[in-house]
Amino acid sequence: MNVITHSVRIAAPGDGAAVGLLAQDALEHTDEAVRATGRPERDLLGHIEARGGVVRTRHGHTVCRVAVDQQNKVIGMIHVCSPREWIEDHPIALRPALGRAVVELGLLAVDARHRGQGVGQSLLAVVEEDERTRGTDVLFAKVAWDNWASLRWYRNQGFTIASPGEALLIHTSAGESSLIDLNDGHALAFKPLAVDACILRKRLFSKSFLYLSTLPADSPHGRWLFGARSVC
Repeated sequence: MNVITHSVRIAAPGDGAAVGLLAQDALEHTDEAVRATGRPERDLLGHIEARGGVVRTRHGHTVCRVAVDQQNKVIGMIHVCSPREWIEDHPIALRPALGRAVVELGLLAVDARHRGQGVGQSLLAVVEEDERTRGTDVLFAKVAWDNWASLRWYRNQGFTIASPGEALLIHTSAGESSLIDLNDGHALAFKPLAVDACILRKRLFSKSFLYLSTLPADSPHGRWLFGARSVC
């Protein structure tokens, strides 16, 4: 019988230092070229110390959660946020819808002494349930291509790993866009959050792209894909 020895909560004042140390340890094992994109901003750590781990942003939200042991010691953390730079590359009218549709898993880290105990799965499960309640369509993470253990872990949690240069098509009521691998040392890992949704892959000549099974057939992307043979 498995005994649960940890719980998950929103980061609170007093957790900032522990969150920073976990992030630093995780990023020490990440290629230097991709570290900056995963590092929690100092403003976030300061916000945790002042007001806790929930931050309202221009295009959505940033939330930092921690896993704590039975003594309330922080043993893991997960940080999710709206992908601000990607959203701001779009027309102003489309940005709010994209902020609601897509959330990035910025960093997930577990104390080395507590790995293999389901801490990462617990953190991810709480995030997925919360984002599903908010109406988020897809959660994505950037994982270093040379981090085979993390890539395998994300696959085991139901994420689809995009091939280099492969895009995920995004549909919203305000318009459509895509998230694409930028060949920056990261693999993009995607997970749909709607119940019974899955990610499909369409191949066209030497290229391929991903899309959600919930894509409306009468949308621009849907009409283009109509009749395509794809498999979950």
